[in-house]
Amino acid sequence: PASPYAPPPKERPYMEEITKSPGKLKIAWSSETPGGKPIDPEIQAALEKTAEVLGKLGHEVTPRGLGIDYRALYRAQGAVSGSNFAAGMMRRIEAMGREPEQDELEPLTWAGFKNGSRLTGAQAMWGWQQLRLMNRQVLSVFEDVDVYLCPVMGKLPPEIGFLGPDQEPRELNKRQGQVFPYTPPFNFTGQPSLSLPLWQSESGLPIGMMLTARYADEATLFRLAAQLEKELPWAGRKPKVWN
Repeated sequence: PASPYAPPPKERPYMEEITKSPGKLKIAWSSETPGGKPIDPEIQAALEKTAEVLGKLGHEVTPRGLGIDYRALYRAQGAVSGSNFAAGMMRRIEAMGREPEQDELEPLTWAGFKNGSRLTGAQAMWGWQQLRLMNRQVLSVFEDVDVYLCPVMGKLPPEIGFLGPDQEPRELNKRQGQVFPYTPPFNFTGQPSLSLPLWQSESGLPIGMMLTARYADEATLFRLAAQLEKELPWAGRKPKVWN
């Protein structure tokens, strides 16, 4: 109620979309990472096999990255998320009637609160402006590409605790960057992405591939996912340890 933004209309229910052919799509694929470091070899191989399968299905598949300045993107996002979190904490402090104690928050949360509180209004607005400009750069890739293919993760699923809440913030951010180098740009643009468990590592760990479409074009993703599920079914796949 009272929302000024109408949701984009969809042609039919998504459960019906999976029965439709995706047609011939223009698909770009890449394993580029923000820091330029290579990803796990098994994930790289899985990505290349996925691109090969899509080509055999009749799609136009081309290696192509987003071509953006990731350093500038994350600097802008840091200003936006930091100031936004500090503002949210201001409301929380007002409701509680006191400031939080350091031992009440996880280290990364505490660092985000303190760093965000030091940002000026001009820095926050610069972040919003820069993020919008760079979102348009990402969105412009989809003017002549229907779907962008990349892995879901840069590393095989890590052991529990690798991304732990008690870790030193710099180390945790470093590890998060290694595990999740691909999702942030599309979190910022609001484009729909879909993760498919198409492959497994030699040790039996899942390797997911991520498909991203134009803004509000979930339908294309559901159609393409259904096509891939027929070609590379995973429903009967079980890990070695299963009870």
